Amino acid sequence: MVTGTGVRVSLFDGVLGVLTHCPHWPNGNGSVSAYEPYVREIDVWSRLFKRVEVVAPRGEGSAGGNLAPYELPTVRWRPVDYTMSVSRTGQLRRASQLPLLLYAMLRLIQDTDLVLLRSPSHFSLFGRPLARILGKPTLTKWAGLFDEFDGERLPSRIERAFVLRGPAPALIYGPSTRAHLIPFFPALMSEAELSRARCLARDREWKPPWRILSVGRLAKVKGFDLALRGLRRLRDVAPEIDWTYTLVGDGAFKSDLRALVQELDLTDRVEFPGALRFADAQERYGSAHVVIMPGTMEGWPKIIAEAWAHGAVPVAARAGIVPWIMNGCDTGAVFPPDPDGLAD
Repeated sequence: MVTGTGVRVSLFDGVLGVLTHCPHWPNGNGSVSAYEPYVREIDVWSRLFKRVEVVAPRGEGSAGGNLAPYELPTVRWRPVDYTMSVSRTGQLRRASQLPLLLYAMLRLIQDTDLVLLRSPSHFSLFGRPLARILGKPTLTKWAGLFDEFDGERLPSRIERAFVLRGPAPALIYGPSTRAHLIPFFPALMSEAELSRARCLARDREWKPPWRILSVGRLAKVKGFDLALRGLRRLRDVAPEIDWTYTLVGDGAFKSDLRALVQELDLTDRVEFPGALRFADAQERYGSAHVVIMPGTMEGWPKIIAEAWAHGAVPVAARAGIVPWIMNGCDTGAVFPPDPDGLAD
């Protein structure tokens, strides 16, 4: 926090170490940028500790559009090379990069007072036993769905088993029946962003064409192919409804989604503006009538809260903790996660 004299005072007189697989990119002015939702959370921690040290991989390729720099200079990045590629070549590269990653983790754990493990990831999977061996306290932030799901990778299953055994505290999304598993939610929007959202909502006109929106990383697990198939089904059963669909985001699945749009003959209805900073995405939220979240493996579905904040109607797949969040809410709907369910 900042005192009346303008002097910054941290709540805890200690150094927080962060282990995360979230790639970072140098900005050329001494600062670095990373995935904006992740940065928002670390910015909260940076206001609690006098310094935050982060071990994270160097970004590969060009920086995306939904990156942001850390708010405070007290967050310091310790770069490592660790590829995120899932190809066979990527697996071999990771094996060769692992020794230096372990060394960087060891140094971070030794230099800090508390280690924040961003899970699930290889960084937290390897960092957890290292911290235990060195006797350093840890706090886990499980940044995803904590339940098991089809197609979940083995490292994630192993890591969840360690977290469930405790006793180190872990922040998870959704309800909990264990004392060391603490229900938590992500850093969402600032007061200024909430105020802007209310202003944007006042300008919306509730008339056709109905503007439908989705926001997220364009990965297969996000279920945007389901959204497209559901909208194709909607066009078939209700051709009189005039709508457009905007899919904000970028990722490896983008070309597949574009091909699917062609296959479904929806090119006149679907727009891909790419990845956007949240300030720009707010404009899209502010004009949207309906916001679709089709994923079935979301951790804490932020898109629902962001839709509410902007006065739009969230429509989300009935999976994970979505029914728990939407229970008792009269604005929004859940649907069976299939094209017919969404169309209905």
